[in-house]
Amino acid sequence: MKNIVLNCILALLLFSPPSFSNSFSFEYGLSEFVLKNASPLLTQIKKRKGMGYESLKNQIVSMGCSPQILSSPSLLNKTEAYAFHSELMLYLKRCSTNNTSSNLRSVLRNKTPYLIIAGESLKSPMSYFGHSLLLFLDERDFYFSPVISVLAPTEGLTALEQLVDGGFSHIDAEVKVLPLHQIIDFYNNKESRELRFIRLNTPGLKIKKLINFFEEKSQEQLTYNFFYQNCSTYIFEALNHSCNCFGEKPNIVTPLLLAYRAQSIENTKGFELKSLFAQFNEGYRNLSSNDKKTAKEMFLDPDIEYSENPKIGKVAVQASRLSFESYRRPYSSYGRLLDTYGKDDSLLDGLPEHQSASDRSNDGLLISSAKFGLQDNAINLTLSAVDFSHFEQRSFNVLSSTLQAASIELVESNGTTKIESLDLVNIEAITPLNFVTRTPSWKLRIGADRNENNHLEGIATVGIGGAFSYSSFLFYSIPSVEISEQISFPIYSGMNFKSDSFSAKYEFRNLSNRTFSLNKRISSQFGATYSAHKKKHQELEHRLTFSYHF
Repeated sequence: MKNIVLNCILALLLFSPPSFSNSFSFEYGLSEFVLKNASPLLTQIKKRKGMGYESLKNQIVSMGCSPQILSSPSLLNKTEAYAFHSELMLYLKRCSTNNTSSNLRSVLRNKTPYLIIAGESLKSPMSYFGHSLLLFLDERDFYFSPVISVLAPTEGLTALEQLVDGGFSHIDAEVKVLPLHQIIDFYNNKESRELRFIRLNTPGLKIKKLINFFEEKSQEQLTYNFFYQNCSTYIFEALNHSCNCFGEKPNIVTPLLLAYRAQSIENTKGFELKSLFAQFNEGYRNLSSNDKKTAKEMFLDPDIEYSENPKIGKVAVQASRLSFESYRRPYSSYGRLLDTYGKDDSLLDGLPEHQSASDRSNDGLLISSAKFGLQDNAINLTLSAVDFSHFEQRSFNVLSSTLQAASIELVESNGTTKIESLDLVNIEAITPLNFVTRTPSWKLRIGADRNENNHLEGIATVGIGGAFSYSSFLFYSIPSVEISEQISFPIYSGMNFKSDSFSAKYEFRNLSNRTFSLNKRISSQFGATYSAHKKKHQELEHRLTFSYHF
């Protein structure tokens, strides 16, 4: 394929991700992605003159070579990835005068620190709250700016070993330094996760002390636990070591907590890169019915006559990229679509516009809650260590996922207080299906409910199903298996509606237990919900709930 979008992106990926051991040795090589999918046409890359091209030139200069080698006729004539890369490596080998080995201090100096938060993963429940990293941004060399990440390599570990050792013991961890383009490619594209960049202009932040922290950690044998010693724990400790500005460290540090502490600092600014999943679904949602049909036909049929509407073309390109990069399902229309419509969106021409943190942007960062409810002859109090819901956010979200963990509901009625329900974990992940996004919706709950005999009994529920969206509505159905005193097979179904003003939900269990709710998020900390609940053979119950998030 000779397509312009990949040409620009693949020029960045000519260098394999830098990794460092105790010597912080950087190695350059051929990216597997280039070998499989590229035919770089350097003349088109040069015409673009965006940040990608500048980054490539800066990397060549850093090796002691002249960027004029990119104008070599022998390079310009190469159309196959392997031949292009081999020729470029020969040029670099001849002119390179700099030793590529470097210490961490020289790699990170004179750069601006940013906190990166990768959003929730569509593929891994263990990554629901995302991942945190530290970027040292070089504005002249955006795509090759170094990023520090503390990771737990899981190669050779089974899923059970990861869960048991990572959750209840520990697994080995290591510090990695990667170029930013690899972070964008992996999290933003392959895993379709949003990336949030928060500038750390914290008063008193000592960059040297921050670098020293990771230099020391790289000499140690690190351990990793999902709860008390994770990626965010190390970054929290590093930031407090360098400025003592993030406050007391809690027992469990999440990426969302880090983001909230960083955004709470005065005059904090940052920017976001939307995931491929969000870009496609939001663009597709805003098309008319006929335009959606056209975009789908363009995606599926490589020989169809293309629409002249650039909005439809852009959505078709996003569909192709999402299918190929995130779901690993390439279609034969991929190359032609990118050649025709993908030129303007291949790489950033400049740094994204920075925005100040707003109250609305903090909605998803406060993960604990206390909810006070009033209903007929009873008062409810629900406390949750983890309580997150896209349904309760003020801005539109393609997903409609919820997560509660370590939650207890107390009810006071007629002078008696009792536990109404418990949740060790309660997840409902609803993802709309269409011709590209085929991720199923699912639910998992382990907890306890009060039964019809007024006894608290344990319950475990697991289910998998599907969902689809239309305009601002999301419809779903999840057949499930439920184990309590008996085994049952309920079907959880519902309809969600979201707007900037409020959200509404109607859901039922086997058409017998029904709940209707209206939700209004007043601020990042406060919200209100009205709900009406009808159980089989019981009267309709009304409840007004006020929530406080912290």
